[in-house]
Amino acid sequence: MKPATTRQPSPSLPTWRANLLLLLLAAWFIALAGRALWLQALNNDFLQRKGESRYSRVIEIGASRGMIVDRNNEPMAISTPVESVAASPADIEAEPADLRKLAKLLEISNDELRAKLSDNRREFVYLKRQLPPEQAERVVQLGIPGVFLQREHRRYYPAGEVMSHIIGFTGVDDKGQEALELAFEDKLAGKPGSRRVIKDRLGRIVEDVESIRIPQNGQQLRLSIDARIQYLAFRELKAAVAAHRAKAGGIVVLDAESG
Repeated sequence: MKPATTRQPSPSLPTWRANLLLLLLAAWFIALAGRALWLQALNNDFLQRKGESRYSRVIEIGASRGMIVDRNNEPMAISTPVESVAASPADIEAEPADLRKLAKLLEISNDELRAKLSDNRREFVYLKRQLPPEQAERVVQLGIPGVFLQREHRRYYPAGEVMSHIIGFTGVDDKGQEALELAFEDKLAGKPGSRRVIKDRLGRIVEDVESIRIPQNGQQLRLSIDARIQYLAFRELKAAVAAHRAKAGGIVVLDAESG
């Protein structure tokens, strides 16, 4: 005869613990549903901004600096469009070998290039300013996502040293630094515009969304100086200083009849 065995009752949670667990799960689902309702229905601007930040960009449109001319409208200072290489660190997708090629084309070190691209929160950074067209074209041919060209303006002075002490010069940002370029900065400097565009993952513009601000070019500055007389005076003064081995010299040009 086998001894009779008694079946042990299966363990069970206390009722209050089961009710507490169900209450916590219900509260969690309610919180998730409320959060989803808040983001998708009541306050969807946050998600909209996050989505747009993946493809929408605001691009600055450069304005041309005003010309400086003499009394006969001969150009003394001209702004010419040039290309600069810029990048969006947040959109950069490149192999180390591609970045080394880019650094070589831009004639900068690999460390300097990596430092400029290190902050992924930035949407715009200049890699190299005012490149020759053929060099800028080779950069584009690399096809690195997030690297693109930015149109700028560079100042040229046809009269060279003859008018340099009067005209002055501008910096890399096309802002006046000396002489007339600095004194008439407010008149010569244009006001850049901006536009919103949609870019693909390669950094290429695929659609113009809207024009935010129209660029305004700078005003022309006309001088009372005659560039031809200025050249003749400069030539004779330079020759006299060299002939007499002088440290410096000055010249005044007057009309012999009227003074």
